[in-house]
Amino acid sequence: MNPAGLPKRAASAAVPHHPNEVFMRRRDPVLLAWALGLGLAALVYLVGPDRFVFRVLDTLHVLAWRLSEAVADLSVLALDLVRALAIGLFATFVALAVTVARRGGRSRAALILVSLLFLFLAGGGGPDGASANTRWTAALLLSGMGALVMTGRLRQTGALVPR
Repeated sequence: MNPAGLPKRAASAAVPHHPNEVFMRRRDPVLLAWALGLGLAALVYLVGPDRFVFRVLDTLHVLAWRLSEAVADLSVLALDLVRALAIGLFATFVALAVTVARRGGRSRAALILVSLLFLFLAGGGGPDGASANTRWTAALLLSGMGALVMTGRLRQTGALVPR
């Protein structure tokens, strides 16, 4: 027995262990079905029974259009990011190639070849379309690989710190 006069088992069963346990016990599927049905009836009455299906389909169409516009905006942002990364990595490649050349390493041919290819990829064609995406992605890969190769050549010379 506890101070309330109830057996210990009954006292622990009366107190919920989880905050949502009271709500979970009282949720009745019949009551939920009635509430949803009456809510839908009120919505149909407000919209108008003759236009309800049209309004639902129109709302779904507008949501799909907004989603496609958001995806299009994201693809423009992604192309801008690829362009910015390609230009930044090309500048890194040029700086590293010049540093390798000043230290007596082999970089002149790579500097000329990668620069010409980068200018060809970055400067060709119009700004729109899938070809621009492909060209800028290729320019990003080219400049990134060139920067990695020049970093490796600087490490091979063992002179990452200026003399």
